[in-house]
Amino acid sequence: MPKNNQKHHEKYDSKNPIAQRMLQGFMDSITNLTQAIEGPITSLTECGCGQGHVNQHLEELFPTASIKGFDINQNDLNIAIANRKKPSTNLYLKSIYDAGAEEKADLVVCCEVLEHLEHPELALKIMASLNADYYLFSVPREPLWRILNFMRGKYMKDWGNTPDHCNHWSTRKFEAFVAQHLEVLKVNQPLPWSMILAKSK
Repeated sequence: MPKNNQKHHEKYDSKNPIAQRMLQGFMDSITNLTQAIEGPITSLTECGCGQGHVNQHLEELFPTASIKGFDINQNDLNIAIANRKKPSTNLYLKSIYDAGAEEKADLVVCCEVLEHLEHPELALKIMASLNADYYLFSVPREPLWRILNFMRGKYMKDWGNTPDHCNHWSTRKFEAFVAQHLEVLKVNQPLPWSMILAKSK
């Protein structure tokens, strides 16, 4: 994978064994939540696929599903395309605010995106309008995320806040945020994230 210097990808690229163990817990939580889905998933859309780390895991979990994903960053998207596991996986340039009928799927995934957005409420409303059978979300669990950053000497001037994190939710507050437009089915807390499986109301 090409080297990247963007701060918001360091959790995926870190060679630290503790960081790798936490990342494995993150991926295991995705697996756990998708096992609670009833019925087959034949189509899947990832909103904000970044460099494709989650997308690759989804390709493994749903090998027969039609998978697509989009991101606003062309450089990240190029990396995701180069590392996809299935040539049929369709990854393209698009803003989450422009998601529409093309993105409709049985499962809509949005991991590690909402904390970066200036208008997360609008993004959630747009995703809910896709009327997917299921939704999977994750965000950093606050204030734990910033505390752990601070403890390892990262982003000290910003009290541990990762650059570009505009929004901060505890698990309880994130559950309430998602419940504004969707029915929350299950909540996981892989350290140090909050992860939610939801469905349309």
